[in-house]
Amino acid sequence: MSSLVLDGIRTHHFGAGTETERADTLAETIARIVGEPPDTAAAQLFHDALADTDALTVVDHLLEPLAARKVSRRRTRVLARWTAEHGTHRNAVKIALALLGLCGDERERELLVLLGSLDEFTLYAAVALRRAVPAPEPNLFCLARRATGWGRIHAVKRLEGTTDPAVRAWLLREGFRNGVTDEYLAHFAAVNGGLLGALTGDGTQGEVDDELLDGAGGILSAMARSEGGPAEGLADYPDAFAALERYAELVDAAPATLSRLAHLAGIRDHLLGDPGGSGHPVHEVARLGRQFAQILERPEWEERVRVHLAEPEGEDFGIALGAADRLGMRPFDDVLRRLRIAPQDSFAWHWAFRWVAPGRVNELVGLAEALLPTDELTTGPSEASSVGPGYENDRALEGVLRCMAETPGAGWPLVRAGLRNRCIGARSAAIGALEAWQERSLPTEAISVLRLAESEEPHAETRERMSALIGRLDPASGAV
Repeated sequence: MSSLVLDGIRTHHFGAGTETERADTLAETIARIVGEPPDTAAAQLFHDALADTDALTVVDHLLEPLAARKVSRRRTRVLARWTAEHGTHRNAVKIALALLGLCGDERERELLVLLGSLDEFTLYAAVALRRAVPAPEPNLFCLARRATGWGRIHAVKRLEGTTDPAVRAWLLREGFRNGVTDEYLAHFAAVNGGLLGALTGDGTQGEVDDELLDGAGGILSAMARSEGGPAEGLADYPDAFAALERYAELVDAAPATLSRLAHLAGIRDHLLGDPGGSGHPVHEVARLGRQFAQILERPEWEERVRVHLAEPEGEDFGIALGAADRLGMRPFDDVLRRLRIAPQDSFAWHWAFRWVAPGRVNELVGLAEALLPTDELTTGPSEASSVGPGYENDRALEGVLRCMAETPGAGWPLVRAGLRNRCIGARSAAIGALEAWQERSLPTEAISVLRLAESEEPHAETRERMSALIGRLDPASGAV
């Protein structure tokens, strides 16, 4: 897991942990280094001392020990700026940015915005801007727009309480979207962007344009998904019911699009599935849920989905598959057309297995055997994951194997390839498919292939599952 993801998860779920002793030790090291005029040797020592420290655990605890030692702010600033500009280690640059927040001033504004544009450093640059720079909101807004993942989440959270109409409008239309999950910022955007006022036309943000309508749908549906999840949901938003009523009124009169369909269906499912969880009377929540369901009964929603399903090469085809499922459609033949031209589409395989009729399971498994390059995927094990470019076929194989655990008894060539695939996920999915298989129908070579896979398996947990499966399938082997 990357340090960027770890910082995000720790700040939002577990806390960074407090290492005051480590912070005190680092402050002592800094005091010793800046006791002499800064030079190249001092800069290198300074950098290496910061690089050897988990940034998130100390940055909030450096001010007091530095002040107690009367460390020169001027010299600390010089070395911190040098490290921020020339550092080669993430922790060194992160702590340097934090120190610029403690010892820097207006001169650091441009550097903080530049480095904060990288998601890895956005959190530290945003905090430093708030501490060191007068009126930092325009710079924080700039960071929020430049960052995309955890960096956007960190920067947007530092815009709390904004009164700038441009910032508030952006929060509702775009600012809540991020590359992690929109749930982290949906409630924040609703509160700080003034969602209900914008939807009811309070005069501060103009008319409800398409961007605002779609943003409102994204925010409300994300808060619906977040109930019991990673962030605040509809139950935490006092204006939720009124905002939902107004959104339903507006979207009912708007053209049908795939994104609006997804938002409507998500809200519908939440309201009808948990009518007692919002703090409003159950009958009122259920009534609102039925209102959303009635909007989705308009024929143009299905018509819009079918337009996109008719284009299996279109970039919105995958979105249309999810939309079709939400409308209760089962376009199995459409997804087969997609797979024949894009067999690496793991999401298409998911929908195909979800919708396949019992009598066509073997047909679907046979298609996977024909379309996926099983010989190329039988590369031998490694500890690689299937994340990122170059692993498209591995991800598709893994997805098919996971689905096959629900329909066991066919597709041995796929299972065999999965057991010898380079990715841990595919090997794990192959084991799952075999665990669901009826022993009497296993191919004769299954035990020998599984034994070879076990002998070569580098991942301890996966190897243990293989051993247990061998013990079950071949009790005479003595494996446990």
